[in-house]
Order: sequence, then structure tokens, then C-alpha cells
Amino acid sequence: AEKTNVDPQDVVLAVAPASSLAGSIQVVARSVETALHQLHELGFDLSRIESATGTAPLPPIAADPLTGIGWTNDAILYGGRVQLWVTGDDESLQEIGPQIPANSSEEFGKPFMELFEAAGRDFYKLDPSLFSPAEVTLYNLTTGRTWKFGEVRPDVLQQSFGW
Repeated sequence: AEKTNVDPQDVVLAVAPASSLAGSIQVVARSVETALHQLHELGFDLSRIESATGTAPLPPIAADPLTGIGWTNDAILYGGRVQLWVTGDDESLQEIGPQIPANSSEEFGKPFMELFEAAGRDFYKLDPSLFSPAEVTLYNLTTGRTWKFGEVRPDVLQQSFGW
């Protein structure tokens, strides 16, 4: 507040827990962000990305925040699909591609809440490579080649959401 010359009494924080419609939407809408973060962590030159789109299923609205966190994470990890239009050589894309999606993690395949509970509810004890979309498609604008990495897992989504 001080740096923006706003009185602290005039500061309003908007909160949207993962167990609300707004919170669920804002978390699930981050499928592209998770792919870009993973690429950054892998040392990929993000300036090679010309465009990106992503989708993920909207989970049911959870009755409590913890369940909401689990379902929204599962929506991305097991249902998120990201498309990236990139430039440059094919070899680097073929090399890095398998490391981008969530299935690059050894923890992939179980609902997020199972993994979170096993980690003592500590995000930092989970494999960071898990936090990625289920599927990533790379379109190389330089060469015209396309690759798809990862896999969507509706079975895990059904298990997670209780369907």
C-alpha cells in the first residue's frame, strides 16, 4: 500500500478459493502457465515460443478448499492440453518434449490428493515435474514438424472427481 500511495484501509484483496467457481476456473486456466514454467525450469529459451493455447476440464465445485486443490490440480495434470508454436531446431524439441508433461514425473498416475497426503500436505515434497499439463503439442514454425508428448488420463480424473 505504501509504495502505491494507497491507504492500507483502502486495500482490498480478492480471494477465490479452489472450492469456489471463480477459484476453480482461475486455477484450471493455468495449463499454459504450468507448461511454460516447466520449460523454464528445464532451461528452454522461452523467446522461441511464438504462441500458446491450453485447455483443461473444469472439475466439479468442491465442498471444501482441500478437495478443490486436489481436483483443480488433477484437471491440469491429467486433463490439461497445451499447444505451443515454437521456432528453431527439431532436435532440441524432440529432446525436451518428453520432459514437459506431467507424465515425466514418477508420481504421475495417482490423484493429486493421494500424492499430497503422502507428502504430508507439503507441496515442496512433491516432484516439481508433476506440475505440468497432461499433454503438450509442439508445432515447429521453422521446420513445419509437430510432436505430441504426454497423455490425458480420464481414468484418473474419474477416480479423483468420484465419477
